[in-house]
Amino acid sequence: MDFTPLLIVMLLGLGLLAGFVAGFVGIGGGAVMVPVLLELFRRWGLPDSGVVQAAMATSLVVAVGNVSSSIVRQAKQRRILWRLVPYLVPGSLAGGWLAARLATSLPGRLLEHILAAVLLLVAVRMLTDLKHHDKDTHDIRHWQGFLVGILVGAVAGLSGLAGGVIMVPALAMILGLRAEWLAGTSSAVILWSSLAAACGYMTATPPQALGPGFFGYANLPLAGLLAVTAIPGAQLGAYVNRHINSRLFQRIFAVFLVLVVARLVIGH
Repeated sequence: MDFTPLLIVMLLGLGLLAGFVAGFVGIGGGAVMVPVLLELFRRWGLPDSGVVQAAMATSLVVAVGNVSSSIVRQAKQRRILWRLVPYLVPGSLAGGWLAARLATSLPGRLLEHILAAVLLLVAVRMLTDLKHHDKDTHDIRHWQGFLVGILVGAVAGLSGLAGGVIMVPALAMILGLRAEWLAGTSSAVILWSSLAAACGYMTATPPQALGPGFFGYANLPLAGLLAVTAIPGAQLGAYVNRHINSRLFQRIFAVFLVLVVARLVIGH
C-alpha cells in the first residue's frame, strides 16, 4: 500500500470533510470516512475477513482526534451540558468496547448491513426535525444515562460511526435537551464511545495479517494522515454550526448518505 502524492491529497481532503461533519453535526465524521476507507482497503487488497473491521477501526481512531477538537470549540462556545456527561460516559465506554470485540468475530457482510442501517438512520434524522419534550434535565436518572450510553457505544463498535447518530436524537427526544446543546454534548460523550471501540479493535488479533501499519485492525499511519486535516476540520464545523442555518447542508448530506447505503447494500 503506497502513499502516492495523489492519494495523500485525497486522504487529506477526506479528513477535512469528515472533521467538518464531526464538528458541524456532532456525529463523529465516520458517516463519511468508513465507506471511503472500505473502498480504499478493498483496492489495497486487504483480506475479506478483516477489511470491514479495518475501515471501522481506522475511522474510530481518527474520530477520537476530530471529536476532541470539536469538544474544545463547543466548550469555548459553552454549548456542552457538562452535568449530563457523567451519566452517559460509563455506558458508552462499556458498549463501545464490547461491541468492537463482538464485531471482530462477525462476518464483514453483516457489519456492512449494520453500517447501512445506521447510515440510513442518519439520513432520516437529517431529513426530519428533532423534537424535544422540554424535560428538566435534573430529573434524569443514572440508569437512563447508562442505557443510552450502552446503545451509543454499541453503535460505535458495530458501525465505526462513534455513536453520535444515536446520541443526538437520544439527547433531544429522551433526555429533553434543547437544540443548542445537542452537538456539543453529543461530542463530549461520543469521544469515549469511539475511544473504547477503537481500543477494542486495536487489541484484537485479525485472523489474517492486514499488512504494515496495522495495530490490531486499525491502520495508525493512515489514521494519523487523516487526522492532520480532520482535527482543524472539526473546529471549522463547530464554528459554522454556530453561525449558519444547517438545514440545507443536512438535507444535501442526507441524500449523499442514501447513495452510500445503496452502494453498501447492492455492492460486493
